[in-house]
Amino acid sequence: MSLLTQYPLWLAIFAVLLGVGYALFLYYKNDNIVFEKRDRIIMASLRGVAMTLLAFLLLAPMLKMIRKQTDKPVIIFAIDNSESIASGKDADFYTKEYPKQLQKIVSELGKQYDVDAYFVGDENLLMDKEKVNVDFSDKSTNLSALFDDINLLYSNRNVGAVVMLTDGIYNIGSNPYYAAQKVNFPVYTVGLGSDEQATDLFIADIIHNKEVLKGNRAPVEVKVQAGKLSGKTAKLTVSDDKGEVFSKTLQISGNQYFETVALLVDATQPGLKKFRVDLDELDGEITYKNNHAQFFIRVIESKDKIAIVYDAPHPDVAAIRSALEISDNYDITVASVDEFKANPSEFGLIVLHQLPSHKHPASSLLSQIRQAGVSSLFIIGTQTDLNAFNGLNTGLQITQSKNMTNNATASYNNNFMLFSFSEEAQQLLPTLPPLQAPFGTYKASVSSNLFMTQKISGVETKYPLFLFNDVNGAKTGVISGTGLWSWKVYDFVNTQNHDAFNEIVNKTALFLVAKNDKSPFRVHHNAVFAENAPVEFSAELYNESHELLNTPDVKLTIKGSGDTTYDAQFSKQNNAYYLNMGELPVGTYTWTAKTQLGNKTYEKSGTFSVQEIFVETANLVADFDMLKSVAQASGGKFFPRNEMENVVKEIKANDNIKPVASYQKKYSMLLNSPWYLAAIVLLLGIEWFLRKWHGGM
Repeated sequence: MSLLTQYPLWLAIFAVLLGVGYALFLYYKNDNIVFEKRDRIIMASLRGVAMTLLAFLLLAPMLKMIRKQTDKPVIIFAIDNSESIASGKDADFYTKEYPKQLQKIVSELGKQYDVDAYFVGDENLLMDKEKVNVDFSDKSTNLSALFDDINLLYSNRNVGAVVMLTDGIYNIGSNPYYAAQKVNFPVYTVGLGSDEQATDLFIADIIHNKEVLKGNRAPVEVKVQAGKLSGKTAKLTVSDDKGEVFSKTLQISGNQYFETVALLVDATQPGLKKFRVDLDELDGEITYKNNHAQFFIRVIESKDKIAIVYDAPHPDVAAIRSALEISDNYDITVASVDEFKANPSEFGLIVLHQLPSHKHPASSLLSQIRQAGVSSLFIIGTQTDLNAFNGLNTGLQITQSKNMTNNATASYNNNFMLFSFSEEAQQLLPTLPPLQAPFGTYKASVSSNLFMTQKISGVETKYPLFLFNDVNGAKTGVISGTGLWSWKVYDFVNTQNHDAFNEIVNKTALFLVAKNDKSPFRVHHNAVFAENAPVEFSAELYNESHELLNTPDVKLTIKGSGDTTYDAQFSKQNNAYYLNMGELPVGTYTWTAKTQLGNKTYEKSGTFSVQEIFVETANLVADFDMLKSVAQASGGKFFPRNEMENVVKEIKANDNIKPVASYQKKYSMLLNSPWYLAAIVLLLGIEWFLRKWHGGM
């Protein structure tokens, strides 16, 4: 601890002189005070010291203290809570004995270290380490996301080690081996399940188009695997709501059997069509859960035509095209503005990349689009003529004084409700590379809906990066920046797929292409929900002036199989409505939404399905090789299940897992010290008592 002052410390001499001078004047120059010499000295000293301490405060003194803080190592338990763990032959062990053993290990390490425990499955959830309660209910496993979460949540903590208890089967995200190479702490892996081929016949995967044109036949591939069932036969059956549509008898040969069964299903009626795949249940199988699965195909009346028209060649154009071509729902045309000669009215959506530009005003094309009421998506870039763009009534005005750009990172608007957007994609958005957005002043119209806003130099702004608008029945979208191609590349580098980027592009296209609902009351939802995903609805209500409002209540009734009924009321958000029903059981549901505006009652109805997820039970062979590679890459160690208690010894024996001492400087004004002020009061109080004792005033 040391003493600092705002002014030079030598000025303290004047504080001493002031205290001494005041005491001398009071007790030796004042003829009205008559005390004995000894009493004068004592009282003068008390008064002098007190006045010196008071005067010293004028120098704004402060105490500088250095405190030592010891940060104990954090041991993080990552506990696989997915279905695959308890679907094998050792199901009884994992539901009864395993939680007890796990609790013992967590408690033992908790005596010496800080311990946090997470469930790993659909998402990583912090659990109560005082009571380990695994239920193996998660329908998917994302092991790589664990390391991302740890790096984010424990960036300033002393992470000693991660103990990962899993069978190594992951079906979401990237290979955790690559994530483990980047960490600076050891990962101790405990292999659950069995890596031996089990006696099992199962549906490994179903590959099919999610959408097919009415009148066509949709190709489907069912991948079937079997272990230790050589010589057996089994029947594969595919059926819809009317009955069996395909069957085949499989001759299982070898102890590691694999076959891809290809078939075609008819698409005769528009709408969502459900199919069920069943395999015979053979004696001796480890489980029958993976002998059955279902899938959905949406039958559409006709393909929507989308045109991508560009000012000049740009990688954004190729990235958008590749994302749209994933869906069979679209017929894509790509052309420069000089080459595009088609009639805009033939298209459901026209994407305009950096148009209108200074070189290509595209006045005729833009006029035809507006007259035909065709939906449009504008992508703003350095070649865009902003003055011409501002006159198109898109819902966004950009005023630019200098021809400059900002690096604008995407920030998701939580109040956006035009369509649902997955949690995975929302979390990825802030990490995506920035787009090159025009530097200027942005003004969005009241009728526009913000999908994403700009984050510039780490600062959240209200500037729109991605918005939608509806003018006179024509939908428009505006992306105020170029560089979408970098999003696609980043998505693949981090997840080994383009799912998030494709979701952004396809959901944008799906919303813009969809025919405008002219009714005052509109309800939106997905046609199919995964069983581990929340069932979400959004709704809009317009008055006669086509103004969005959410004054009246909106009630929803959902009916499932039998007499199952769910009643709920929409919450009001951002002049619209939103409802999260949570997770619902697998099945097909009908819904009815009602509201009343004035003396008019509005009602909407529809259907949706909750689809079973079978990826966790499709393969029950543990991947111990992957767990060993994760442990080796991070400097940890692999343990089989029957040696899991040795993790405690291994961690305690690791000399690198130790407390970290840090020193923090703390400054405190002496004026705020109660002890300092108490000392002054005490000195003056003693002096006052002595004066009174000796008969002074």
